[in-house]
Amino acid sequence: MSVLSAHDVVIIGGGACGCTIAYLLVKQGVSVALVDKGEIGREASWASAGMVGPCACEDRDPWFLAATRLSWRMYHELNDELFDVTQRRIGLGGEGELVYVDSEDGLADLDKKVRVQRDAGLEVIVMDGDEAREREPALPDKTIKAACNPAGRFLDARAYTAIIGAAANKLGAVMYEGKPVTGLVRGRDRVMGVRIGADELHAQTVINSAGAWAGGIDPALAHPVKPMHGQIMSVQGPPCGLRHNVSQATQWGYCTPRADGRVVVGATHELWGFVKRITPAGIEYIGEVARRVLPCLANQTIIDIWSGLRPQTPDALPTVGPDPRAGDGYLWAAGHASSGMTQMPATAAVLCDLVTHQTPRIDISQLTIERYLNNEPVREHQAFHRFVQI
Repeated sequence: MSVLSAHDVVIIGGGACGCTIAYLLVKQGVSVALVDKGEIGREASWASAGMVGPCACEDRDPWFLAATRLSWRMYHELNDELFDVTQRRIGLGGEGELVYVDSEDGLADLDKKVRVQRDAGLEVIVMDGDEAREREPALPDKTIKAACNPAGRFLDARAYTAIIGAAANKLGAVMYEGKPVTGLVRGRDRVMGVRIGADELHAQTVINSAGAWAGGIDPALAHPVKPMHGQIMSVQGPPCGLRHNVSQATQWGYCTPRADGRVVVGATHELWGFVKRITPAGIEYIGEVARRVLPCLANQTIIDIWSGLRPQTPDALPTVGPDPRAGDGYLWAAGHASSGMTQMPATAAVLCDLVTHQTPRIDISQLTIERYLNNEPVREHQAFHRFVQI
């Protein structure tokens, strides 16, 4: 074995999480190497719909609410900051998150969603159908009631990951692409680096942000993260444009705009292992989402269809922080399920706090690996079961 280099931190995984951690650390003068089995930003971050904004979730708060609030603020700061570094924009935009119903049967569902958000202190604007269509002309004529979180935004997750990765590299982070991590380098009571083939990278701290692959880095450090496959597409937006992220209160599925006029529609949820593919059934499903959520998209041109693997955990919460099985020098930053971009900058900020021996700016007691090690049942999030097996 030969030692390629030594750093303060080695990050496993070059998605949005790993790249954001790298950027925030190098800004603080920390020596960072980032290692990815393929190209930077080509897995879950590449496939993400990129809907972001503060949000409450009954079975994931207080972390989820705090993380989505902090991430919203950080995205707005990073929007200008990353442009100054790279002269490129991350595609942040939108006028809110809008949920609507088109029948009396859905009113109770919408009212519950409004109550959860307002109880968490978030602003929600409730409108009748006419007001909603005035705010978002793309909504169907049969809309009878809607609720808008005006802080909702869309983000080009592909652009964001590429740009923040490039910014980290420009500021000094060393990037190793196409280098699968084959194991950890261990000392007597700590992790000392990673193995990549016949070589080693040494570090004071190793951060595992390997997404759906995070649980397979070291057999002694198991983690119950599974690849939740998703198929998603983009279509040409309606002539009136689209201003909001739009969904229905009663059914799964969403439409979210892009700055260039596209609309992203998704998504399927399939548990079939580490396989990415586009299927006729998947295309039919997301096509139906488009027709149902925004009927004005029914005859719009399909621009692209793709798929990706979300890092799904039983409770749909990430694992963040140290692992007692590893000793010192090892931190988790993995398992954000289908809402990774929504909470990504906050996760990265907390990891930076841990690396620099600061108190985490958000409480991470919900996110420890111990919740999977103590043989107590973990409350499974509904998203773990809400998938389309096609």
